[in-house]
Amino acid sequence: MRPAKISDERLFQGLSDVFRRKGYDGASYSDLMKATGLVKASLYHRFPGGKAEMVDAILSTVDRHFADHVLRPASEEGRPRDRARKIARRLREFYDSGRRWCLLDTLTLADSPSTRAHARRSMEFWIDAFARLSRDAGLSPAIARKRAQEAVVAIEGGLVASRVLNNPRPFASVPPLPRESSEPTYRRPPSGLVDFRACRTE
Repeated sequence: MRPAKISDERLFQGLSDVFRRKGYDGASYSDLMKATGLVKASLYHRFPGGKAEMVDAILSTVDRHFADHVLRPASEEGRPRDRARKIARRLREFYDSGRRWCLLDTLTLADSPSTRAHARRSMEFWIDAFARLSRDAGLSPAIARKRAQEAVVAIEGGLVASRVLNNPRPFASVPPLPRESSEPTYRRPPSGLVDFRACRTE
């Protein structure tokens, strides 16, 4: 029997939804089959390495989306504040304003060194992008790195809190992205961050 056909977009969306909700260990093949419409043999045909290969492919797909779209403004021209706000809007869209759980949160609970290593690389990419914004905003490399780590911690913490509380507000209240260090601080959060709450989707 020939493997069933399914578009890559639909396949990865179905797999991502299951792993995002149930994590690595909690995602059963029954769940994955139901989400994708594929039988187990077809899933193995597409991913001979099983769930580990699925997760690696999913994370790679998300990495590309973040590099090509979500975090792309970090490497573009323009004022750091404007670029940061553009990233914040795209993060809101990607995480549905805190209603969509983060794969880096749910997948890293697994006892899988390869999954944790991939997630670590993904998070380092986030930090590097935010650090570039901070350096462009006039901060020293050391402080820029610190601010970038604070930004990622704030975002991930907000996503975890929104998941646990079943309430998007914690994520919506996150103020994580760097602004120009020379700008006035009136009505802005401390530590060289731009107010994430003000970054509404256009």
